Amino acid sequence: MVEATCTWTPQLIVDLIKGVVWPLTVIFIVLKFRSNILEWIKGFFSKNTVSEFSAGAGGVYVKLAEKQSTETKKPSNTATSLPGTMNSVEEIHKQHNEQQTEFSEKLYKDIQEHIHALGVSSEEQVNILSKEASILKSVLFYVDVNKFLFRSQFNLLSMMLSTGGSLSKDDIQNHFLATKNLAGDVFSDWDWVKYIAYPIEVRLFSSDGGDKYTLTLAGRSYLSFMTRNPRFVDELVKL
Repeated sequence: MVEATCTWTPQLIVDLIKGVVWPLTVIFIVLKFRSNILEWIKGFFSKNTVSEFSAGAGGVYVKLAEKQSTETKKPSNTATSLPGTMNSVEEIHKQHNEQQTEFSEKLYKDIQEHIHALGVSSEEQVNILSKEASILKSVLFYVDVNKFLFRSQFNLLSMMLSTGGSLSKDDIQNHFLATKNLAGDVFSDWDWVKYIAYPIEVRLFSSDGGDKYTLTLAGRSYLSFMTRNPRFVDELVKL
C-alpha cells in the first residue's frame, strides 16, 4: 500500500492562499454590506427595466432601459430648437467657447478647410453649413428619442403612418393591451395613458383634444429616418 504524502512547500502555501483569499473576501463583503447591497439593487431596478436577459457559457448579458416616467420626463426639444441664449453673435461665441474641446476644434478647422476648398460664394457657404447643421440637429433628436422609445411604441407610430397618419383612442388602447399581454409583468402598473406619455412629450404625435391622435412633422420625419437606418430599429428596447 502506497502512502500519500504532501510536502508543504512555501510555494504551495502561497498558491493555496491565492486560491481562497478572494472568495473569502467576497463572502465577507457580501455579509458585511448585505443590507446596503440589497438597497442598491432595489433602487437600481426601481429606475430601470430589464428588456433583455440571457445567460450562457460566455456569461450573463442584461440589457437595461431607463423607465419612461411621466413624473420625471419633460419634452425633449433641445435638439430641435436653438438655445434661447443664442440671440446675439457674442452669446453664440460664448456658448461655443464653453462647449469646445480639442476634438471639436479639429473638426471646426477641417470643416473650414473643406468649405473653402469648394470654391463657392460666401452665401452658398452659409447655405451649405445651415443644411448640415439642420441635418445634424435632427439626427441628434432621433438618437435621443431612441434612448427611451420602446419597440412597441415604434410599431404604434408605424401603424399611424400606414393608416393615413392617425389612430383613434380605441386603436391605441388595443395596441397597448396587446403589448401588455406579451410583455408580462413589465407593464403591470401601466395604463395606456402612461404608455403614450413619452411619445407625446417628445412630440412624435399629438392629440386633437378628442379621440384622435395624429403623427406630427417630427414623428413622420423620425419614421423616415428609421426606415433609412433599419439597424436602429433593431436596437430599440425590446418592449
